[in-house]
Amino acid sequence: MSKLPRGVYAVWLSFDKNRWTLIGKDMEEFAYELNPEVSTFKNILGESTATHNGYTPSGDIQYAARSEDAIYENIKGIADNLYSDDEHCRAYMISAILDEEVKDSETTVLTGTGYEVAGLVSVTSVGGDTSGLSMPFTFTEDGARTQGTVSVSKKVPTFTANNGSSAEQTADF
Repeated sequence: MSKLPRGVYAVWLSFDKNRWTLIGKDMEEFAYELNPEVSTFKNILGESTATHNGYTPSGDIQYAARSEDAIYENIKGIADNLYSDDEHCRAYMISAILDEEVKDSETTVLTGTGYEVAGLVSVTSVGGDTSGLSMPFTFTEDGARTQGTVSVSKKVPTFTANNGSSAEQTADF
């Protein structure tokens, strides 16, 4: 068995569920943290017990600002106005593991499985080095995941929920 290449895992973010930005263009690494909450204790008999209290998934995204990105104005607005309300900070993420690396979607339609989920965006800083304006943010899930399939053409996702409903999207890179 061979290892899957990193490029088969793709993540898109949108504030309107129509125009999507593929995450990772200027990132050398990205891991979406599941943040499990597990507690253990030892009772008076010396027995250990573990309790799993669920997950609080989130991802720290090292976003290099690009005015053509679908998410740029929203990210800038959050940073400029220090928004923390649901109306301005609610975003949506599609996460998928594809049959080939997402870069290959330029010449072929890729498919895979994944989910769509709502969450909140918190911009953590603005600035960066001389390579470009950086606006890193954290996306924290705030809703149930909808499982489904994802097809990708020219790096643009189309998500189809397991119940059969689909939404066609556009992307700006």
